[in-house]
Amino acid sequence: MRILVSGYYGFGNLGDEALLSGLLSGLKSLGHTPVVLSGDPKATERQHGVEATHRVRGLALALARADALVSGGGGLLQDSTSRRSLDYYLNVIRFARRTGKRVVIYGQSLGPLSERGRESVGRTLRGLPIALRDEQSLRLARELGLEATLVADPALLLAGRRATPVPEPEEAPVVLIPRGGQPHLNEALEELALELTEAGVPVAAMSFHPREDDGPLMRLKRMVPEVERWEATDPQAAVHQLERARYVVSIRLHGCILAAVAGVGFAGLSYDPKVKGFLMQAVAPSFERPVDMRALLGLALASPQAEEHAVAHLVRLSQEGIDWLGQALTRRRWQRA
Repeated sequence: MRILVSGYYGFGNLGDEALLSGLLSGLKSLGHTPVVLSGDPKATERQHGVEATHRVRGLALALARADALVSGGGGLLQDSTSRRSLDYYLNVIRFARRTGKRVVIYGQSLGPLSERGRESVGRTLRGLPIALRDEQSLRLARELGLEATLVADPALLLAGRRATPVPEPEEAPVVLIPRGGQPHLNEALEELALELTEAGVPVAAMSFHPREDDGPLMRLKRMVPEVERWEATDPQAAVHQLERARYVVSIRLHGCILAAVAGVGFAGLSYDPKVKGFLMQAVAPSFERPVDMRALLGLALASPQAEEHAVAHLVRLSQEGIDWLGQALTRRRWQRA
């Protein structure tokens, strides 16, 4: 089958590109041919080796040529940051349903949603096969009268621990991953970097979405010049970079997810239910505003390993999710809009 994939792709966000990489690998393993709706089709084709088309201008033709639409994954179905974004993803789903295409919602989080957003999501997704990546989203789906299955983020399917030399523990840095638009949590990272540097612990920082995160990262470096900047051009390169870390403290969800893939201990500063949801599943430390800096510093200094059993369970859940996706795309029963 020719599968059109909808999501926040082609915008230079390492997290979303990691998610896409895992999803594409899964679709190809099922024998399908994926085509990606992208903000930058040429960049998507170069990075992922698949056909891509513009997410607005190329939508109608791409959908006409497709057998099915997979909407996912990520935090697409929320309106706390932008009603316009939610409208776009729901309109893609509505368009596909009106034209009689199969539609599957896969690897997503639900919410936060306003009352208007709840009504729109509930009405648009009713009758569709839905797989969500955290328990909070499942509870919200039930509140909206939707049936859904629990899976895990497809980025967990990326390969880790391959050829990257692991440095000696005293040389490995604590890696900090900021996020634009979260000044209070970024300030906590700045304070942590200062404390770690004064304690003689090396610190590095990574920007997962340069357009949003370079500002807080550069502020971090101005305040603590000893911080080393790490860069990665694609998700697999980011995993290999993180394999060299002592510990990861991330505001970005996929900073935590890729640390798990890399086999490195991690903690998250949670600004959104999707971050807290993953950290709960991974049995990893979660901090919210106001951040307990004494506890966070103690954790970073101790640098505990990730909970292997919890991470292994999530990887299995992600693999099982691809099996679920294959069944959802090919099952006979199908409900149109």
